[in-house]
Amino acid sequence: MLRRTLLRLLGLGLARRFALAQTAEPASRSSPKLVLVTTGGIRRQESFSEQGVGNIPHLAGELFPQALFYPYVWNEGTTAHFNTISSILTGVWQHVDDWGKDRPANPTLFQYLQAQRKVGANETWLVTSNKALTAKIGVDANVILAKQLLIESVERIIMGHSPHHKLQRDVLLDELTTIMQDDYERIGWSIPSESSILDPELKQVFLAALADFINGPNSPTSGDELTWFVASEVLRRVSPTILVMNFSDVEVAHSGTYSLHLAGIRNNDALVWRLWNYLQTLPAYRNNVTMVVMPEFGRDPDGTSTNGFFNHRSDSSSNRMSWAMILGSGVPKPAVVSREVRQIDFAPSLGALLGVNCSQAAGRVLPELGV
Repeated sequence: MLRRTLLRLLGLGLARRFALAQTAEPASRSSPKLVLVTTGGIRRQESFSEQGVGNIPHLAGELFPQALFYPYVWNEGTTAHFNTISSILTGVWQHVDDWGKDRPANPTLFQYLQAQRKVGANETWLVTSNKALTAKIGVDANVILAKQLLIESVERIIMGHSPHHKLQRDVLLDELTTIMQDDYERIGWSIPSESSILDPELKQVFLAALADFINGPNSPTSGDELTWFVASEVLRRVSPTILVMNFSDVEVAHSGTYSLHLAGIRNNDALVWRLWNYLQTLPAYRNNVTMVVMPEFGRDPDGTSTNGFFNHRSDSSSNRMSWAMILGSGVPKPAVVSREVRQIDFAPSLGALLGVNCSQAAGRVLPELGV
C-alpha cells in the first residue's frame, strides 16, 4: 500500500518537478545552511499512507515531488522526546534522562560545527514548544523554549517594560489560554528550565518582537505556531548555519482526543509548507539551505495495552518506524529511497553537508545526499 501511494504521489508531481527544474536558480554551496524540523509522534497510517495523505496535503502534494524521501526511518533507541532528538543530533542512540535533566552523552551537530568550523554560538539555534526538552538539548547552542519565552514576554508587559501598557488582565488570560489550549502540555505543565539565549541584547529583541506578536491580529493559536514565529525571527534576524525546530502539537494525543491529534498533524503540515516558502524569501537561505522534516517516532498501534495513538511506548513497527523528507540544496535529485535507514544516520549525513565530521557518531552517511 505504501509503495502504491508513493508511486501515485510521484506521478502527480512529475509536471511540477519539471517546471521547478526549468525555473530554479543554480544553487550556491559557498555557505550551506541547515534547517532541521522534528515533530512529535506521527504514525504511518495518519501520514504517508492511502488513508493518511489527506492529513498532509502540503507534504504529500507540493513538497514530495521536490524531495529526497526516506519512507523507512527507524528509531531503535528510547522513544521519548529528549532522547530521540538527542540521538538525531548526535548520531548515537542516547539513553539519558527523558525529561532533559542530563545533557546528551555525545557531541551534537552544534558542537561539531563550532569546534571544526570555528563558528560562534550565534550560528547554532534550537527552538521548541515541547515541555520534554530543556536547554540542555543544545549544549553550547542557543536554545529557545518558546512557551517559557512567552511567559517572560508577558511578564515584561505587565511590569511596564514594554510599550504595550494597555494589556489588561482579561486580555492576558485570553492570550495565555489561546496559547495553551488544545495542547497536552497544559496537563501538569511547568517551565522545565530557562531558555539559553547567549546574547542578552538579542534576547531582549526577541522578547520585544514576541510582545508585538501576541498583541497583534495574528497571534498564535497553538504552541507550534508560537515556535514557528520565534524560529522565523531567528532566521530573519540572525541567519544561523543550523536551526533546529521541534513541533509538538501532535502530542495532544496524550489527552486521548483523536481529532485534536489529527488537527496537530494538519497544522504541522501547514507550518512546514509555510516554513519552506519563507526560506525562499530569505537571500541567506534561498539557494543554500537543506531542510529536513522527520517525526521523532510513530505511535503505538490501535488495540494495544498502551492505548494506541495515545502513546509511543511499544516495541512495534507502528511506533519505531517513521519517515524523513529532505529538500533543498543537499538533494541532488528528488527520489524515494526504499531501503531502511536509522535516525542516527542523519547527524553524520547532515554534518557532511555542512563540512564537519561527526567522528563519534555510530550512524552512516546517507549516500543519496549531495555530500
